[in-house]
Amino acid sequence: MIRLLKKPRILLLDDDPSMLRLVTKLLRDQGYRVDAVTTGRQAIDKIKRFDYDALLLDLMTPTEGGTTVIEHLREHDPPLLKRIVLVTAAPPAGLRLVSKDVFAVVKKPFKAEELMETMRRLV
Repeated sequence: MIRLLKKPRILLLDDDPSMLRLVTKLLRDQGYRVDAVTTGRQAIDKIKRFDYDALLLDLMTPTEGGTTVIEHLREHDPPLLKRIVLVTAAPPAGLRLVSKDVFAVVKKPFKAEELMETMRRLV
């Protein structure tokens, strides 16, 4: 009997189109299903509609970003916080309030292998 494995579903939030394309390609090449969004509001809408195995969030966006999503999850779905990987260039001081709640922080610029290893550990 053949058993089909479900591809892990990832939500990616970043306001930089080139970063969205790059990370989406990296993840899809590794067999992940990826939904990419550019705002925290879009991410929250997706989270309400779909089940995600992991969230990759950028904190530093000009409008609502990863912080918006984290605040929403603290109130509505705290267990999902432990499936978040922050992909950010935020300074360490800016990460202190959120990094304790999430699975991992990957600093920009990052190496593809570092991000993929973090994803393998998470999912």
